[in-house]
Amino acid sequence: MHILVHYPFEPEQFEAFRELGAQHGHTVTCVTEEADALVAAPEAEVILGHFRPAVCAAAPNLRWVQSFSTGMDKFLFPEIVERDEVAISNVAGLYASQGGEHAWALLLALTRQIPTAVKNMEKRAWSAGSVVEIAGTTLGIIGMGGFGVEMAKRAQGYDMNVIAIDPVRTEKPPFVHELRPTSTETLHDLLRRSDVVMTACPLTKETYHLISGPELAMMKPSAYLINVTRGGIIDEPALVDALKAGQIAGAGLDVTEKEPLSPDSPLWDAPNIILTPHRAGASQHRPRKIFEFFLQNMNRYINGEKPVNVIDKRKGY
Repeated sequence: MHILVHYPFEPEQFEAFRELGAQHGHTVTCVTEEADALVAAPEAEVILGHFRPAVCAAAPNLRWVQSFSTGMDKFLFPEIVERDEVAISNVAGLYASQGGEHAWALLLALTRQIPTAVKNMEKRAWSAGSVVEIAGTTLGIIGMGGFGVEMAKRAQGYDMNVIAIDPVRTEKPPFVHELRPTSTETLHDLLRRSDVVMTACPLTKETYHLISGPELAMMKPSAYLINVTRGGIIDEPALVDALKAGQIAGAGLDVTEKEPLSPDSPLWDAPNIILTPHRAGASQHRPRKIFEFFLQNMNRYINGEKPVNVIDKRKGY
């Protein structure tokens, strides 16, 4: 078996992949550049890391791909979806803890008027805006995957009533008060009841612009909207209009439909919004976590076990 590792790992990490392969009589090629990946692709049965269209097209023996991403919307190009013999795993759950932290950082910054305080520091002005207490309020979470679970865990410290919807998960975590299947009806009910709404779902055909003008109008004028998973879930022009009209109290976005966000995007000038540059999944532990996950899943595949986190390519998650 020929295994291609196409990711910017450290030299000693590359060596660990080679050693694992050698223990089972397999060849492991480690590269960081696409040109080198193209050279190795014809023999590859496995690709770990980047799997760009040209590399996959040059790999007729490909059977399994391990992605470094949780969201797959930018990676599932038609040719790879149609190759039924090729399984793809993502890293769902690997970045969930830091994603949950980031969602809460955005929420608390909005409710405690932290941006205003920071601006006033620059002026040496001892003043800030009004603040909102979220203890005892209702948190609505759209999606109960890794990100959603971590968001809900953190709500326990604020004695929040957590309600959630999910198209797949049916088992309710003990710290979630209500979990229902995803439908237009349950989504709208969640939006109407929640004081805070956090999106924690993948971007698919079904979730594209899931929250648009009509949905924003259903939310409480005192409610906050947080998105740290994928841009495109929220209709950005509709969000700008809702913020300007005071339909919701504020929004925190770590992701946008097109990234990097254009300098002329209306989002920059919308009131009561905090924008961060797609950093929710980042942490000092991320490189180590990716390496350990890749190595463990590679070991499973070599030993004839099904890799974890194999996705449904047509569903997108």
